[in-house]
Amino acid sequence: MGSGASASDPKRDTTEETVTREQMREDAAQSTSHQGDRDGGERIVRRDSVIQSENHPVVEDKPIESGETNTEETEEDLKQDQKSQSQGPVPDDASRDEICSPEVSGKPPSVVVDVDSSEASISEKEGNEDPEEIRNSFKTTSNESTIDNEEVPLAFESFLHRNGILYSCFCQHGHRMYVDESKGLVPFPMEWYDEGRFWEMNIDFVTQRVKKVMETLPGLVDQKEIIAALRQCNYDPDEVMSHLEKDRMIEDLKQKLHTKENELEKLFQRNHYLEQDSRYLADVVQHLNQRVAELEADKQEAREKIRALLNRRSTKAPAKLPPKPSVDHEHLRQVSRLTHELNVSTKQLGSTVRHALVDLQNHFQQLRELVEKMTEAEQHRVLEQEEVRSLYMKEALERKTLYNKLLELQGNIRVFCRCRGNTSSNSCLEVSSEQEIVVIQKGGKKKLNFDRVYSPNSTQEQVFEGTVPIITSCVDGYNVCILAYGQTGSGKTYTMMGPKNNPGVNIRSIRELLSICKNRENVTYTLKVSMLEIYNDSLNDLLANNPNNHLDIRTQGKSVTVPGLTQVEVKTEDDILHIMDMGEKNRKIASTKMNIESSRSHLILTLTVVGADGLSGVTSHGTLTLCDLAGSERISKTEAKGQRLVEAAAINKSLTALGQVFSALKCNAIHVPFRNSKLTHLLQPCLCGDAKACVFVNVSPDARNVVETLSTLQFGSSIRQVALGKATQHVTSTPTTKQDK
Repeated sequence: MGSGASASDPKRDTTEETVTREQMREDAAQSTSHQGDRDGGERIVRRDSVIQSENHPVVEDKPIESGETNTEETEEDLKQDQKSQSQGPVPDDASRDEICSPEVSGKPPSVVVDVDSSEASISEKEGNEDPEEIRNSFKTTSNESTIDNEEVPLAFESFLHRNGILYSCFCQHGHRMYVDESKGLVPFPMEWYDEGRFWEMNIDFVTQRVKKVMETLPGLVDQKEIIAALRQCNYDPDEVMSHLEKDRMIEDLKQKLHTKENELEKLFQRNHYLEQDSRYLADVVQHLNQRVAELEADKQEAREKIRALLNRRSTKAPAKLPPKPSVDHEHLRQVSRLTHELNVSTKQLGSTVRHALVDLQNHFQQLRELVEKMTEAEQHRVLEQEEVRSLYMKEALERKTLYNKLLELQGNIRVFCRCRGNTSSNSCLEVSSEQEIVVIQKGGKKKLNFDRVYSPNSTQEQVFEGTVPIITSCVDGYNVCILAYGQTGSGKTYTMMGPKNNPGVNIRSIRELLSICKNRENVTYTLKVSMLEIYNDSLNDLLANNPNNHLDIRTQGKSVTVPGLTQVEVKTEDDILHIMDMGEKNRKIASTKMNIESSRSHLILTLTVVGADGLSGVTSHGTLTLCDLAGSERISKTEAKGQRLVEAAAINKSLTALGQVFSALKCNAIHVPFRNSKLTHLLQPCLCGDAKACVFVNVSPDARNVVETLSTLQFGSSIRQVALGKATQHVTSTPTTKQDK
């Protein structure tokens, strides 16, 4: 849904362009109507613009029926056209679908555009610019978008000229261009706006669905955005409304969460201000207490002075001296005045202290109430946040489930990325989520998406849990293939084999299948295991007494077998451990500069599961192929010499052949080079559309290996787009069961 919306961004169209299109549609409708009356069933040739990229072949032009909008006349013209085509020459690509008019097919034809390999920019300016400059501008924009790995917004349109030709147009960055059969991409002439009409918005099939979406979702008013969404969803309005409604719900929940966070921030600020006021009032009270203490000291000192003055007063008058007053009245009045002032100041200070204490208590009470309210608000926010998170996780789980079902129906290869533990502090990888990993290189970051990303802290149990749904389908009669790919020393063998105390996918898979077979009492299962090694492009049987015996590959139809390969029946877990030990002892390993125990061969473990149901008489045949590929090597880093150099050359050659097979499958090539190496020849039944496939991409986070790590991740991201088709269940019924029925 995201790519469709970005491909037809309505914000790039101006109001002036909208008015011009409305005028153009009216003029084109009148001209087309007159021409249809004159020519009747005139033939229109639609030029589908298909820009060829590295992985997309060019689709040739196909004729379509046009003329008047009468459905019966269009169907008659279509039948006559098909009859004339059947008598003429057969097109080069017979597998291409026949393209008919929108009135007959019920859906408008699609236009395939590969932005990464486009060579021109679409122009919708005044028409006075140099076409060569426009093409150069479009090429520069496309290259920059490809380098930055960003989506290029495109708006697709179909223009019906009054001469009866339907042109495919598309807009990008405000430029409109159309596709000419002889000239390629050509800027759209301004005078054509009065000589035709834009086709898609004049089709009842499209306009009815646009109106339905706009009536259901009144907030959407841009018809081009709705048309882009319909085109992305195969013109299913219910699916468009479902996706848009879900996106709106998620946006509303995010907005509520943001509002609650803002309220919490304001409460924290209010609490901070109250704490500052509390500290200030505490300082005021302390200062007032000090002032009271000082005044008390002054009062005590004044009393001491009065007492001293009273004691100094003579009790007897001198006999010889004239009588004098015993007390100095002036000094006494001054002391009395000071005492009165001191008492008044003491009362005022006491009153001030009492008021300050009352205010302080009130502030503390308000602060306590605010803290309680803030605590309640925090609890309520936490509950709402948990509810929003729960809804988000539920929505994400639902989308992931639907996506997995879609992949299962399409038969896409599931790709899991596992990051090895890093012993150094300099890492070039960041695991941002369970589906995304970021590569850091030369200060830049590149994001890649996979079905699941396992961090260095992921356990063997967690890695195996992601493959259980695929592996267990082997019991039901499906063919399953799991491969481990990556550079040498990235942890492929650890993921597939693992140590004895912490086994990998191989042992856990067989153990899980034994448990499932044991629980199904009505079905009798037989499990047989074989281990094969591809060393220097030769086959070695790891379970045979003489593992160096020469083996060949025999192909009969879609079946690929190895005559003479040893198969051992397993019934218990001890049988599994015994077989694995035997195979590991016979496998070729050696030490290189990159890896002390480097696997010098490809290991293919095949488990055949045959189940016979005694009640229904149905027999299922399933196979589980577990492949531990040898690591790709750079001779400059491993410094391989002699025999190690020969082994490295054979390993890189077979891995290159495997990459060629995936590239051919991705672009739906007619010929897939399975026989370029014995590795791809053996894996042909697993990759030809009859099995479920899963690939582990193992990478090293060490910054010294960033080039190999990025190459491995890009390889895994590329094969994630390979669709093998829906897997086939291999079950047969016995003749006795058919007679009983």
